[in-house]
Amino acid sequence: MIIIAGFAFAWWSYRKTLPPVSPTRRRTLIALRTLGIALLLLALFELLISSVGYRTEEPILLAAFDNSESMALLGSSDSRIAEARSGMRMLFESELASQMLPFSFSDSIRTVLPSALDSVASAKGAETDIANLFDVASDSIRSRNLGAIVIFTDGRYNSGPNPAFDAERLGLPVYVVGLGDSIEPRDISVEQLFTNDIAYVGSEQPVQVRVRSAGYDQRPAELILQDDNGVVARQPVTILPGVNEYTTNFLWTPRTEGTARLRASIQSFEDELTGRNNSQSSLVRVKSNKRRYLMISGSPNPDFAFMKRRLQNNPEVELLTFVQRDGTSFLEGTLSPASFKDAETVVLIDYPTKESNRATVEMIASTIRRGNIPLLTILGSNVDYEKLTVVEDLLPVKLGRTRTNESQVFTDITPSGQNHPATGFSDSGAWSRMPPIFKSETTFSLRPESEMLATARIGSSRLDEPLIVSRKVGKTRSLMVVGYGIWRWDLIGEGKAAAAGKEELDVLDNFANSTLRWLAVREDEQQVKITTSKKIYNLGESVRFLGQVYDESYQPVNNAEVKVQIEGPNGSTELTLAPSGSGRYEGILSGLAAGDYRFSGDANLGNRKIGSDAGRFVIDEVGIEFIQTSMNVSFLRALAERTGGKFYTVDQLGSLVEDIRLNKKFTERSIEQSEEWSTRESIWFLIAALSCFAIEWFIRKRSGML
Repeated sequence: MIIIAGFAFAWWSYRKTLPPVSPTRRRTLIALRTLGIALLLLALFELLISSVGYRTEEPILLAAFDNSESMALLGSSDSRIAEARSGMRMLFESELASQMLPFSFSDSIRTVLPSALDSVASAKGAETDIANLFDVASDSIRSRNLGAIVIFTDGRYNSGPNPAFDAERLGLPVYVVGLGDSIEPRDISVEQLFTNDIAYVGSEQPVQVRVRSAGYDQRPAELILQDDNGVVARQPVTILPGVNEYTTNFLWTPRTEGTARLRASIQSFEDELTGRNNSQSSLVRVKSNKRRYLMISGSPNPDFAFMKRRLQNNPEVELLTFVQRDGTSFLEGTLSPASFKDAETVVLIDYPTKESNRATVEMIASTIRRGNIPLLTILGSNVDYEKLTVVEDLLPVKLGRTRTNESQVFTDITPSGQNHPATGFSDSGAWSRMPPIFKSETTFSLRPESEMLATARIGSSRLDEPLIVSRKVGKTRSLMVVGYGIWRWDLIGEGKAAAAGKEELDVLDNFANSTLRWLAVREDEQQVKITTSKKIYNLGESVRFLGQVYDESYQPVNNAEVKVQIEGPNGSTELTLAPSGSGRYEGILSGLAAGDYRFSGDANLGNRKIGSDAGRFVIDEVGIEFIQTSMNVSFLRALAERTGGKFYTVDQLGSLVEDIRLNKKFTERSIEQSEEWSTRESIWFLIAALSCFAIEWFIRKRSGML
């Protein structure tokens, strides 16, 4: 159509010429204009030229060997890695050499050149991820005629998913050469050290250690548990003949706050396979068992006295009290922002009153806001509701109409309250047996994010009015008792139970301690967070640092400079984390020696410091590769059978190449090749069109045409 349109326009242009020219010249001009217009239109309107062809591709053999640390152990007659090298070399020298796609695998995948086989096969990988190999095969099968897979391995995968499922989905035969001895070699190892991730100073914590032995006659051994301060305990273990596991329990009492390292080790024997699996470590976060509370009261009233007594009887609580003497002073001394230091919760009882100094109330409110300190508020008969508005934004309720008339109300726990840590007791009926407390007729309304834990009841009349309300929003928590006289739960409640000869749940004690524990839970929302991907690394593993940086509004910061200082047994080093988007930063440190490491990191934006974080990790001498040292023969046989391949030992390799060649899936295939070419992408069409127009112009000039 383009050529016809060009010809029609050219014929119409040259149907008559002035001056007249010969028919031959006229036909030449028509042809040049037709060709020029056609080429120009082709260049502008993008003609797509497609071609389809077929080619024959030989089948490809993906051959890979395990290059992890366990391959350095003894195989049939030589080290496993030496036997793997020998098997790969046999394939490189076979008729399949030109069809091979060679790899090594451990914690990562690497292509291998035949000339570099000896240097690459070093058995230094920290982990074994066989599934990763089949992911590579899955990618290759889309573009290559992959016909079979050969792997040389001991089958002890310890990273990634079960590779059998990935291999089966490929639909390719997997030929497996098993390396190592399927019989457990003579060895003793610490298989597991298990304890809680969090411990408390001065509180005993159980530690469980599991030991495995194989190939020994009966003999004694000693298991040692250590922390940062030295030996915690020693326990004898009797090693029995055959393959056995032994579980030993220790008790550990942490002495200081921070991150503690626990290490369990069992003595080495000269005739064992390796001593690198004779210990295990674990990092435990140790928190202070002391909870520090600040209690402020408008007067030495019964609620204050009973709460103070309850909390002081708890050895885990450090209580600081301030009782108002007059508007500007307290019985215990000066109340200042420094008084709030390290306070986990602030408790206001019957405060502020009419005598309270407004500046003092504002100081209390601003200090709580600035430190995001949780707040427990218990009203009283002397509360000044006008001054209470200073802290209103910190309360879980909004103040309404103020009336000082009071009523006695019972406590009705709501369904939410039954499941809340502060009010949900094991004895669900305990609240209903409590005597009434006092409540003014002042009205309160819940904030949208607040939760009503209890409502007020007068006699049998249930009031839809809050009595106990909690709130959790962002990093702040608060709880409020919209009443007073809670001492009655203790004195009168216990008295009634004693008169009836029953043992009553201590509601006030449970409520006070449960509430303060819930309030003291701090949301982990630092502006700067820097951690490692794991706490315990095996020797040879790379350490991955992960960072998060946020501004004061907790929005991600993407252009910060994040530097981490790492202190270890061989000195210090610095690592700058690279941004990875959404306020996240990453960095990798390799080649670290075994030992204990501590790190601290800072995030800066220009000259302004955003924040910092610190942590600890361990490079353990024990490698995960040495926990199980025998060949996983059952897994390797199943892998070969489920994929239509075959399992071999080292002395059966003679038939490997022929078995692969005879497999029906290892065959040539015709591959369709299609190519597309767009005229718009070629400048030659435009050059040719301009050339035609130039020649046409030259002939017209020579002919004296306009």
